[in-house]
Order: sequence, then C-alpha cells, then structure tokens
Amino acid sequence: MYGPRMARVAMLVSNRYDPDPRVQKEAASLVAAGHEVDVYAFDREQVMSVLDETLDGVRVHRLQLGRYPYGQIVPTLLGMPSFLSAVKKLLLARAPDVVHCHDQDTCPVGMWWSQRGALLVHKSRGGRGLFVYDAHDFYWTFLLMGGEQAQWRRAAASLLERRERYYAKHADLLLTVTEGIAAHPGTAELYRHWGLRPIVLWNAPRRVSEQPPLPARFTVGYYGAVREPGMFRFLLDAIAQLPAAERPALRVAGGGTAQARVAEMLAAASHELGIPVSVTGAFDMSQMSALMAECSLQFCVYPRASGNIDRSLPVKLLDAVAYGRKVIGNANTLMADFIEQKGWGSVVHEGDVSALAAALSAAGRELAGRSLPLTLPAPPTWDEQADKLCAAYQRMLAHGSQRSAP
Repeated sequence: MYGPRMARVAMLVSNRYDPDPRVQKEAASLVAAGHEVDVYAFDREQVMSVLDETLDGVRVHRLQLGRYPYGQIVPTLLGMPSFLSAVKKLLLARAPDVVHCHDQDTCPVGMWWSQRGALLVHKSRGGRGLFVYDAHDFYWTFLLMGGEQAQWRRAAASLLERRERYYAKHADLLLTVTEGIAAHPGTAELYRHWGLRPIVLWNAPRRVSEQPPLPARFTVGYYGAVREPGMFRFLLDAIAQLPAAERPALRVAGGGTAQARVAEMLAAASHELGIPVSVTGAFDMSQMSALMAECSLQFCVYPRASGNIDRSLPVKLLDAVAYGRKVIGNANTLMADFIEQKGWGSVVHEGDVSALAAALSAAGRELAGRSLPLTLPAPPTWDEQADKLCAAYQRMLAHGSQRSAP
C-alpha cells in the first residue's frame, strides 16, 4: 500500500500530550512529508477533556486508564504496564509501519512491535516491524535526583542504564537531542561511545517571523515545566540581594509537578521583595510570542542533580534566543559552551547567589530603556531539524535499520 517514502507511524508518549512541543513538531513534520501519524498518549491524571483530536494533521489519542499521579515512582510502576498493554492492542488494530517511541518508558512496545507485533498482523519489512527510539533524556539519571546514596536507587538506575543501551542498540533509527560543540559532551556522545550513530535533532524552535518588543520593566521569565522549587528559591535569594530599584519583575508560565508550590512561593516573594510576579499554567507554542513579549531575559539555571542537565540545551533557552532575549544558564555545562561561544547571555554556578545577583544587575543595566529585542547569533531552527528527521525516515523505510547511519 505504501511506497518506500511513505509510512503509517505510531508515536508513543507517556504524558498527556497537551501537546508535547517536541513530539508535535516531529509528528507534524512527518505528516507534512506525506506520512500518516497517530500519537498515543497517557493521561495518567485524567485531566484532559478531549481524548481524541487532530492537531496539524496529527491524530492524537489520549488514554485514561485510572489515576496515576505524575512524578511518583509507585503510581508510575502501577500505571505504565496498563498503558503499554492498551497501546499494544491499539497497534494490532491500526497496524502501523513504524512505532516511534519517545523516551525509554515506551520502548518495550517498540521492541515488541519490531520482534513480534508486526508479524501478528503480517505487516513487516525484512521479517519484522520498524522501531524508532527518540531519546530525549538519560532516563536512569532521574532516579538519582535527591537520593544518590540510596542503594536501591543506584541499583535501579544501573538497571535502567543497561536497558537504555539495549533499546538504543536494537532500534532501527536512534534519535537524540544534543551533541557537544566545545568542552562538554551532549547526549549523542554516550551513544557513540556505545558504538552507535544517533541522528541529533536539536529541540529547536520554529523560525520566528517577528520578535515582540521588550517589556517596559526589566522582567525575568521562566517558560517551561515547573518541577524544581529549589531553582526558584535560588533566583529569589539573588533578587533579594539587589537594591529595591534594581529588582526585576518575574513572569513564570508552565505546568509541572511543583507548579502549585512554586506559585505559592512566588506570591509570598512578591509581597516580601516588592516586585510584580505573574504566574500562569501550561501553555502551547502558539502563545510563545505573547509570552516572550512579557520578559526581557530567560532564567535557565537548573539544579545540577536534575537528570542530565550538564548535557542538555533547554528548549526555553533556544526559544528565548530566537526571540532576541538573552539567558542566564548553568556554568560548566553544554549550555554554558553555547551561551559563552555565541554571546547568548551569562552563566553562573548553581547556588552562587552573589554571582546570580551580579548577572541580573548587569542584564538590567544593559536593557534599561531598551524596547527593541537584541540581535543575537541565531539558534538552530526546527526547519533544519525537520529535514534531518524526514531524510532519516526515508533512509530507514528504503533500507531498513539505520543503526550505522552517518
């Protein structure tokens, strides 16, 4: 039914897809290239009112299978098997050519499809189905956050790391998110160390057609998942060191496991520090231009224990630069290499309150009285990444496994 350049693709995510920006960009790019894409998502907290919809030509199916609070180990262990089992049944009915798994927790279905599932519906290439692994994070590192000395955490993390290597080795196409440009490696370097050749798709923004002006008051923004209260405490402590006249306003947008706690913390700080604070929940990418109009600078200093932050380039950082806003990021990381090499802002060590205060003060002085966005070296754009993704799919569909792709 399908030629070598067209496929029916099933994408799997273990979040509720409201939507997931990277996954939606990839799915929409594949649809634009002529593929059919269905996304199967796990609404584990049962909060979405729309379970089935079409976004940019991508068919989205959200599964509600009981309430399993996000970010908690036991509910996750209970809920994921139900989700994976339900997805298998849907794939047998839909019979995709490719199962594209986002993050390690959905990979068991991709492996099952490539080794057995496709054969059950007589849909296979070279005797089996195709399995794409899209590795956004080093999944095992999250188990070590805040509990590095716990023996069970180290043992479980070691097991997940071995599973990571297994899934990456057996995927017909391995995608990941970063690679080094200077002193620090990205995620790609680990897979190369294992003898694999991943395709790097930067989590880049779509090309920005118009940059909104800077707000009248110097405002620090944070737009993304709110999971780490400590990073906001660090920011507030630095603001408290500044003279009252230099203190920036704050604009925070995004959902996440710590959203309510952080919103309460920032509301108290607004009163204590005498600064305007605006906090809103989850947003979609169509709102990004309006959000950027409300900030002068993006805050990207994460706890170093937060997963693989030393190898990451946060999407909020690239979004900010694309809109002519500088950033403050973690020193001695991959993001620091980019920030310092390209002049995208400044870097500080996590916990160095005085250094962060100095960086905020310097940025406030630089932007005082300025309304036009800054002219910054351009970040990667999704247009380029979409071309790489579609080319990799074409090679895989024509020739099978791309484990040795350049």
